[in-house]
Amino acid sequence: MKNTLVLAVLFSFSFHAVPAGGFEDARPGEDFTRKDRTELLFSTKFQFTPENVPVVTVGVVEDEKEIAFLSEGPLVFMSEGEGGPSVRVGRGRTECIATMDDSRPAVIRYWPALERVPARELGPVREARNRWTQAGLSVNTFEQGSVFGFYGRILDNRRVVVVEDVSFEDRAAAQAHLDELAATHGIDTPELYEEVIRRPDGRVRVRCLGHEATMEFPGMVVVNPSAGKFIRIRNVAFHKLYNEGKREDRSYRGSIIFTADRNGRLAAVNSVDAETLLKGLVPSEIYNDAPMEALKAQAVVARGELFAKLGNRHTADPYMVCADVHCQAYRGMERENERTSLAVEETAGMMAFFKDELVDSVYSSSCGGHSESGANVWQGSNHEYLVGVPDAAGQVKAFARGVTEESVREFIMNPPKDSWCGKSRFGKSAFRWTRTLTDNEIVAGVKKITGTDIGQFKGFEVMGRGVSGRMTRLKVIGTQATVEIAPELRIRQALGSLKSSTFVWNRGNGSVTFTGAGFGHGVGMCQNGAIGMADAGRTYQQILGHYYSGSEVVKIY
Repeated sequence: MKNTLVLAVLFSFSFHAVPAGGFEDARPGEDFTRKDRTELLFSTKFQFTPENVPVVTVGVVEDEKEIAFLSEGPLVFMSEGEGGPSVRVGRGRTECIATMDDSRPAVIRYWPALERVPARELGPVREARNRWTQAGLSVNTFEQGSVFGFYGRILDNRRVVVVEDVSFEDRAAAQAHLDELAATHGIDTPELYEEVIRRPDGRVRVRCLGHEATMEFPGMVVVNPSAGKFIRIRNVAFHKLYNEGKREDRSYRGSIIFTADRNGRLAAVNSVDAETLLKGLVPSEIYNDAPMEALKAQAVVARGELFAKLGNRHTADPYMVCADVHCQAYRGMERENERTSLAVEETAGMMAFFKDELVDSVYSSSCGGHSESGANVWQGSNHEYLVGVPDAAGQVKAFARGVTEESVREFIMNPPKDSWCGKSRFGKSAFRWTRTLTDNEIVAGVKKITGTDIGQFKGFEVMGRGVSGRMTRLKVIGTQATVEIAPELRIRQALGSLKSSTFVWNRGNGSVTFTGAGFGHGVGMCQNGAIGMADAGRTYQQILGHYYSGSEVVKIY
């Protein structure tokens, strides 16, 4: 009979208030200290290192039955984090397996989001409500995001989400309703708002090789390596956005927290200071041998993205940001590189600001010759500094008279010769590309994304394009049904994960050949364009000033 060691909670922490309306009651007999302790994982409250660097929580593994991990030294298990009761396991190499028992998933209510408006002023919020009410919809509002003091500056990324006053318990049903709503009202950036009714929960069990006892932790456990060591997690899934099914072992500095994810399955969260995180993140996002000024630009925008999105993403997840391209790709220690680490160190604490506002410094691999405006890709991203610009010193001739189907075809087939991303030695395959899909592949992709079987594929009709030529709404016509797909990411996903929604097509016999420009959403900094600018002698400040119009780089910590 196995022994089980249960680490009980002995005292409480104090955290920010639970959102209005609260969460469902705890389980019978659940102690309030446990609720307080796990709330830290869902909060936007920072902890800091002794050097005053913010600590960030990153979801590195989720949706697993068990997670195998090890360290080349003893491991310390803490049910309450630093300062609480702890158990030290091992002497040399320590190998363990974590599992999740007695778990329950989060309860989430889904609302069709119509618009997101900055929460700093009431006027735009009223205007948004009135606009949708006049369109015949009953509306409700939620506030998300955070406001916090940060080294003498107030960072406020709060947004008011205007939703149709109809909620769903099933995400697929909510998405289907949202698609109909978007088609009826011409919404280019339809999104779902997630209201968390009850957070996920469970008991973490850990058994270690060579140790008879199984440890049990209500809610979560923090695992620390010994001094100078790190934790290696086996079989980490990545590139999940593209369903590639890739896995590899990864090593992480800082602490690892095991807890329940939104589905009630096991998650691993890396708690690490922002600058250490960036040393594993930046080389995952850009070529290590890119010019140093491009690497510095990447370090600044990656740092800004960590804080600009705080509280606006992953509100139902036990971490601040994820480790995949949905947030920013982070592969831990394996990707650390001397050149990118130097770029992080030489820009330590630096972020881009527009006036007194922290820039939402989004970026993509290749804009294809013209960046896109944020408002055409995501709700609440209609910032002055995120207006699409030519990826060159001059204008894009093809768009001189506006964006039309003819001008987009001209832009793709005869790309601007002075485009920075076209000059980059790294991005040739992303600058212009072709891809062929069969009619059956198109039908299957549309069904996977929309849930609708359109029958036999008949054709496309473009319903909207942005300033870069990126498609914002696409009608797909079939023999049984016609669907409209938006925004641009869902268009790409429905069509075999095309590199970009800046594309034109030619119909073949039972197939469609797409010819396109760029890789990614195209908003903000073009990574290959930044490389081209750096090759031409531009500094990282000049690069960021080009892609985020009117911004300046400020050292915050």
